[in-house]
Amino acid sequence: MAVTTNDKILLGAGFIVALVSAAGFGYLVVGQVGFPAGAIPTVELAGASFTPKAPDAPAVKTETWAAPVAQTRGREWIYDTFTPPEIFYNARSKQFTVKPPSSLADDEVAQEAFGVELVAVRPEPFRLQLIGYAGGEGDWRGTFQNLVTGEVFLGSAGKRVTNLGLIIKSLQVRPQPIRAGESMTTQQLVATSVVTDEKSGREMILTNRERQFTGLLSAFVALPGESATRETRKGDVFKIGDSTFRIEGIQLTPAAVEIVKEAPTLTQPDRRTLTPREADVPDAPETNP
Repeated sequence: MAVTTNDKILLGAGFIVALVSAAGFGYLVVGQVGFPAGAIPTVELAGASFTPKAPDAPAVKTETWAAPVAQTRGREWIYDTFTPPEIFYNARSKQFTVKPPSSLADDEVAQEAFGVELVAVRPEPFRLQLIGYAGGEGDWRGTFQNLVTGEVFLGSAGKRVTNLGLIIKSLQVRPQPIRAGESMTTQQLVATSVVTDEKSGREMILTNRERQFTGLLSAFVALPGESATRETRKGDVFKIGDSTFRIEGIQLTPAAVEIVKEAPTLTQPDRRTLTPREADVPDAPETNP
């Protein structure tokens, strides 16, 4: 292909530009190499050796909390932040009972005689119990015990117990599977009676295998150091000397009674939760296997 005049002019111009750029770059390189280096400063160390120093600890203000004081809910309401009270729940009465921590009890309050002690708490048995049976098929009779008078008598369906306001509605003696401990199950005759309460109209099922209870609780209290007891129930009020005591709550497990004491010498009612004195804690009621 033939080269025109314009192409020759462009090639020549490009060559000249490249030559000028190379000359300029060479000049810059020669100037940089010939630039005199600056003097490096000398580091001088101090004459004294380095000694580390720890900063002073900041001042800390300490404060001791005062002992908890009695609250407005009574002299025994002395709980602090880190010592919780003992709270018990009675499934029968569906109520909570609060017992203050013994470690926080005020010495003066703890040593002050309350005037009454709890001896025991027991479930209230039904006033008529079926304790056995006699007779034979078609002529069964139950052996009943009147807990009010202590009388033991034979009775069958239709008999009325006048002084208790009860009527024996039915009596049956039938074999039932009984398992004693880990031994095999055996068939044993068991007497069952349905008793009607004439006042309330309610029916109670009695059996000779176990005692029947009303669902109520009785608290037996006594004067300090004395063995004679007084049977009380929730809501009862009684007097000992100038002091008046009111039973506000009873629980079976653990055994405890909540009593409020009022006396002329007290500025406010003294409310306490009593537990059985150790020497008189009764065994749990026995039931037949």
